[in-house]
Amino acid sequence: MSSDVIVIGAGPAGMTAAIQAAEFGLSVLVLDEQPAPGGQRFRDIEMAERQAKRNGGVLDKDDAHGALIARRFRESGVTYLAQASVWDVAADPLEVSYLHQGSSFSVRPEAVVVATGALERPVPIPGWMLPGVMTAGAAQLMLKTSGRIPEGRVALLGCGPLLLLAAKQLLAAGADVVALLQTTALVDLLRAAPYLPSAFLAPKVLLQGLRLLGRTTGINGVASLQGARILGKDSVTGVEYTVGGRTAALNCDVVLLHFGVVPNTQITQLVRADHVWNDRQLCWQPVTDVWQETSIPNVMVAGDGRGIFGADAAGISGRLSVLNIAYRRGAIPEATKDRIARDLRGKHERLARARAFMDIAYRPPASFLRPNADVILCRCEEVLGRDIQAAVANGASGMRRLKAHTRAGMGVCRGQMCSMATSAILSEQLGAELGRLEPASVRPPLRPLTAGQLASTKHYGD
Repeated sequence: MSSDVIVIGAGPAGMTAAIQAAEFGLSVLVLDEQPAPGGQRFRDIEMAERQAKRNGGVLDKDDAHGALIARRFRESGVTYLAQASVWDVAADPLEVSYLHQGSSFSVRPEAVVVATGALERPVPIPGWMLPGVMTAGAAQLMLKTSGRIPEGRVALLGCGPLLLLAAKQLLAAGADVVALLQTTALVDLLRAAPYLPSAFLAPKVLLQGLRLLGRTTGINGVASLQGARILGKDSVTGVEYTVGGRTAALNCDVVLLHFGVVPNTQITQLVRADHVWNDRQLCWQPVTDVWQETSIPNVMVAGDGRGIFGADAAGISGRLSVLNIAYRRGAIPEATKDRIARDLRGKHERLARARAFMDIAYRPPASFLRPNADVILCRCEEVLGRDIQAAVANGASGMRRLKAHTRAGMGVCRGQMCSMATSAILSEQLGAELGRLEPASVRPPLRPLTAGQLASTKHYGD
């Protein structure tokens, strides 16, 4: 097995990257953990399209576009491996190792496009470990894949467009949504107001936001949350929250948390690519050039993995990410590369400028991002906020030393659930800006594998 390009992820960015590369005549291998293409935004979109046709209906405009991309992806001729988990990417020489159907494989491509998308920002608040607490994205996943909704009274807590979208979808599915608790305040909207004219460059995004607001007006809504804790002993019984210095509570059985999304940088961290702190989106992201290439030669990033701009921008980014690869392989002349790039960059820039309004309006408040000392931050190793504080007091001045002192970030999730919270405590304790701290390091394997699988890895392209 040999490939000019390996694309990791089959969401909007990965699918469009693969389609574009195939149109240029490149051989493409797409590796995706999910059973079908679509990513989080268009998860199970092919099934949704089939069901709509059986019921005599049609998908809405956005989902129909996602179904079209998935159909073009299937017809593109690329080699697509569903339920393939990448467990390592090496930079020199470039090599991708993955698990598929119980066996491990290793391939040396000419280039890699990392299209692993975004993760929901983990925000540990008191009670977040209780049964009955999920992320809003997990509730969406359950609804899309199995048609199930959370049982009992549901409260949504946090900020961001996805929180509103999840509320709308759960209401439509018949869930008992009793509250929408948002941290977003009037001052956030006023702070974002100067960016509103740029948002009109992407009117579709604004219209989607207005529709979401209109479809969640029937829910008991609370804004300007300054703090919150989830109540219960063996399971969720309610939420206690603070607004304007006053504390109130409500009863519920399920709490769905969401504080925006951040780039999934595990692979770019793994290959030791350069990263930069994005203070507007409060996250680390890989440094890329105008061709979306990282500091590691022939490792490109497409979609939300290089900054959060949404599904439409991800599709544009996917096409852009393979242009320089195709040029280097002699598949297209430089003039063609530059002409296509100019058009794509113009479209992406308009969407990026529109995104600034949402980044400011839905910025998670510092009061939620600084975890409580009594809260478990690292679920895998059961590390408390106070354990991080003690480690810093004992000389842990960076994320690597925190691992040695506390084992935080050394579990199965490889720090995806705890690194941002531990960084926040480290920043506060040291009096240093987050952007001046080193990001958490990532080591293989990204996914668990047995010693037998490792030893019997089949190598291609040596």
